[in-house]
Amino acid sequence: MVSIYDIAKAVGMSAATVSRALAENDKISRASRERIQRIAEEMGYRPNLLARNFRQKSSSMIGLITDDVSDELTGMIAKGVEQALSENGFSMLVRNVHHDSDNEQSAIHYFADMQMDGVILADSTLDALAEVPATKLPFVLINRYSSAEEPVSIVCTDDFAGGFDATEYLIKLNHRKIAYINGPENWYSSIRRLNGYTDALKQNDIPYRTAYVKHGDWFEESGYRLALELFRSEDPPTAVFASNDMMAIGVIDAAKACGLRVPEDVSVMGYDDRTIARYARPKLTTISLPMFEVGLMAGRMLCEMIATGQIADGKSERLLVRGNVIERETTAPLQGAAGETMPDSGRDTNQ
Repeated sequence: MVSIYDIAKAVGMSAATVSRALAENDKISRASRERIQRIAEEMGYRPNLLARNFRQKSSSMIGLITDDVSDELTGMIAKGVEQALSENGFSMLVRNVHHDSDNEQSAIHYFADMQMDGVILADSTLDALAEVPATKLPFVLINRYSSAEEPVSIVCTDDFAGGFDATEYLIKLNHRKIAYINGPENWYSSIRRLNGYTDALKQNDIPYRTAYVKHGDWFEESGYRLALELFRSEDPPTAVFASNDMMAIGVIDAAKACGLRVPEDVSVMGYDDRTIARYARPKLTTISLPMFEVGLMAGRMLCEMIATGQIADGKSERLLVRGNVIERETTAPLQGAAGETMPDSGRDTNQ
């Protein structure tokens, strides 16, 4: 590997002069800078970016902290962030923390030590944040909140609206016995989606039934197990809204195990619009999650903060991105219901 000392020997100048020339220091004449840079290029010199970052206290890089970037939805966030950073001349380094608060704190301090220009935190647990403001790094949160006193910038999917829209959609299909399989109780998105479900029932004068609300873990098995409990109860629901597509797939399997047809005997609604929703049989009706747009907005927000030197402009900023109902094959009007109506024609469709 070619070093500054090798270049200095080749041009007959000091290593300090070569270093300044490569850094475009105007104390070195333009002719000398151009000569040194040309020879460095011919010799195949590549700068030590890490060392430069520490000297300049800047890296032109952003740290992205996620639960697991291999997850489909998290991957879409990362793509959105990456596009925003590319537009503004930044690169991205990703750390997966797998819902572990110790891993998260370690990642935050690692990015601070690496002189990152900012951090985006996209993991979704409800833990309060305190470490990031202490590092003085500009930061943006995705789908979570901070209890820190400092102003924060947050980009979230509108989970309340999603929970409301999914439930209201089923109500417009004349279902009144609507069960809800939620995610873990300590997740921000779970709380907001449950609130949306509850509000939709209230606005349509449908009693809230504690027995119809279950808490799963986002995976198919929990959707299957909890749906069996619902279908085998004394007063089973005619529709089940699951808080993500994976649990909804489990609900469909449980319906089949109980001899129920989807959607003729029971309607099933998901949430996320993962790829699997299009290939499930029957194809899954769901709520879209615009995660690419969320990542894009968060990346642009952080770049603006870095450019202006203003962190949240002295006040908290929160942007909400709303998804849509994606109609497919797992929902239908309740058979034999009085005043039966079809769903709104203005809904999005994705076959």
